[in-house]
Amino acid sequence: MKKTVMFLTVLSLFAFSCAAFGGAKGFSAAELKKMSTFLSNFTELGFMDFDAEVLTNEDEPDDMIRFGIWHNYINNYKSRIARCKKKDCEWGSLVIEGKYVTESIKKYFGVDYKKLASVTESDLPFYYDGTYYHFEGADGEAVYYARVDEAVRDSEGRIVMRGEIYNTEDKNDILGKFTALAKPHKFNGKDTWAILRMETEF
Repeated sequence: MKKTVMFLTVLSLFAFSCAAFGGAKGFSAAELKKMSTFLSNFTELGFMDFDAEVLTNEDEPDDMIRFGIWHNYINNYKSRIARCKKKDCEWGSLVIEGKYVTESIKKYFGVDYKKLASVTESDLPFYYDGTYYHFEGADGEAVYYARVDEAVRDSEGRIVMRGEIYNTEDKNDILGKFTALAKPHKFNGKDTWAILRMETEF
């Protein structure tokens, strides 16, 4: 009888563990790598400790717009960033169409942002002329990526991701440990995630 109870207890714990990690299959190394790439789109811009609901507030859209512009500056420079055609451009030598900014916000936050605004009260201002954002480029700072070591599904089907943030030039340079929460999201017909929040312990 004791053996039967012990077996059932072990079986229950195993079932709970499988459920916590997304079912018996869990997440493969390839899926964890994909999650790492997803989160690195935030950490490479310095977005490591935030609540997406606050960040995507249309009344204070500065960080949301900053994300949309810098994401494209780093990842889509040749295809989406152009030189300002005006002489002595007041707001910077580079431009990007506003539609690409809103597309990136939709892709990574799952938010439809339509009320494009200028962000001029900033060290690096972004001026919106109705079609393009005008800004100046900036390079040279250390870039940090996220490495997801484990991921679990919560009771609502969202994904909790945990891991470390490291320097791309030196993987032994660990900036901190993070916990991120994201929800399943479809973008252009493909399965991905929309970030909900990220917390980093430096």
